[in-house]
Formats: sequence, structure tokens, C-alpha cells
Amino acid sequence: MITAMVTACASILIAVTAYWLNHQGEIRRSLREARIDRVGSQLKDLYGPLLVLTETNEKAWSEYCRRYVLPVDSGPAEIPFSEAEEARWRTWVEAVFAPRAQEMREIITARGDLIIGEEMPPVVLEFCAHAATYDALLADWDGAGPIKSTLIRHPGGRFLSYVRESYGSLKAEQALLLKAVSEAGRAGSDQTVR
Repeated sequence: MITAMVTACASILIAVTAYWLNHQGEIRRSLREARIDRVGSQLKDLYGPLLVLTETNEKAWSEYCRRYVLPVDSGPAEIPFSEAEEARWRTWVEAVFAPRAQEMREIITARGDLIIGEEMPPVVLEFCAHAATYDALLADWDGAGPIKSTLIRHPGGRFLSYVRESYGSLKAEQALLLKAVSEAGRAGSDQTVR
């Protein structure tokens, strides 16, 4: 009788322990899958498009400066334009700089919930404010005065650095998460073979 009770209690204890361990494993797996999905969404919907647009815009700006003899770190506000230079600048603003900035602002506005961290980084807000001022500049180009520039300057390399670093850290985290899933899958298949 005692042997039967000990056996029954041991069986119940083993079953409860197995259930608890399985449940904990499922919770960890679910959390890992949720994190993989979140990081994937951050890359696909926010930081990936931002990186492409930011790098494209940076290359266009550098090339504009190189080709049309603007010092790389100065904007059009410091240099008076001839009529031909102003026409060229207007074309570049209307066709390249403003549309890319507005695309980036729209992505940030639509996908701001995917930003890394608890708060919106100040450099992102600075960039969005800069992009918003293109609306006024383009609406009243002739009334913008001789500088023909946005009221709020682009945050420069700080924004590009933020986007690059954020994308890089998410890619590294994604690789680690996928490696962990792969290793867990291999470990699980090894156990089922035995």
C-alpha cells in the first residue's frame, strides 16, 4: 500500500514537474518568437527603409556639395547664390532633398512605435522638424528670401549615425536570436532522435 502511494505521488510529482518545465519552455519560446517578430518589424518597417533613404540622401548631398563647390559641412544659408545656382539648388531641393526628407518623416510618423527605447530620440525629432520646414519652403519659395533654405537645419551626421547604429544593433540582435532558435531546434531534434 505504501509503495503504491509513493509510486502514485512520484508519478504526480513527475507529471507536474514535466508540465511546469514544458510550460516554462513554451513561455521562453513565445517570448523569443515575439522578440524575433518585433526586431524583424523594426528592421523591415522602420530602420531598413530609413537607412536606405538616409544613405541615399547623404550621398546625394555630398555629391551636390562636391560637384557644385559647396563646402561639405555648410548649407546654402552661408553662400549667396547666383540666379543659375539658385535654379539648380531649387531643382535639387524639389526633386531630391525635400522628397527624401518627407519620405523619412512619413516613415517615422507611421512607424514611430518601432523606435528603439522608451522615448523618441531627440535627433529623430530634430530631423522631423527639419523635414516639416520643407513644406513651408516649397510652398513659398520666392518669399523665402535669399537663403532659400529650411528654417530648421538638418541634424547632420548625428541623424545618419543614429540610423546606422540602430540598424546595426538590430541586425546583430536578430542574428543572435535566430542563432538561438536554430540551436534550440537542433537540440530538440537531437532529443527526438534518441
